[in-house]
Amino acid sequence: MRRVKSLVCDEDAAEIVEFALAATVFFMLIFGIIELCLGIYAGNFVAMAAQQGTRYAMVRGSGNPSCPSVSSFGCSATATDVQNYVLGLTHPGINLTASNITVTWLTTTATGSTCTPNSQGCQVEVTVNYPFPLNIPFFSASIPLSSTSIETIQD
Repeated sequence: MRRVKSLVCDEDAAEIVEFALAATVFFMLIFGIIELCLGIYAGNFVAMAAQQGTRYAMVRGSGNPSCPSVSSFGCSATATDVQNYVLGLTHPGINLTASNITVTWLTTTATGSTCTPNSQGCQVEVTVNYPFPLNIPFFSASIPLSSTSIETIQD
């Protein structure tokens, strides 16, 4: 009977159990912070991609032949050209597809008057959407990131 009582009151392995509980919380916190930083990184990339897409379309206005490649100048950018340009802005861990990029040629100028789409003085709008996969231990979700940029065509 005394041997059973000494086994029940024995605290030799208590540190291991306490470490296991504390380490679980600690590592969840560390991985959560890492995922939060990756989410901020992805959000910044989405904003930059939308801005660069509108800049690409802004400097390639209308009245010129279509672009044979994304690096050509003096040509009129189409929605596909803008999508291909944004897809070329690759960053590690972020996989955009053409369906994540929406290009709209607006029929208004910055002052609100009407104009012909994709002409000088009109505006172009690029929206980039990205579902950021949030992977924290014991928790998984997808956070929708989106950014829209509007610029006036200069050509």
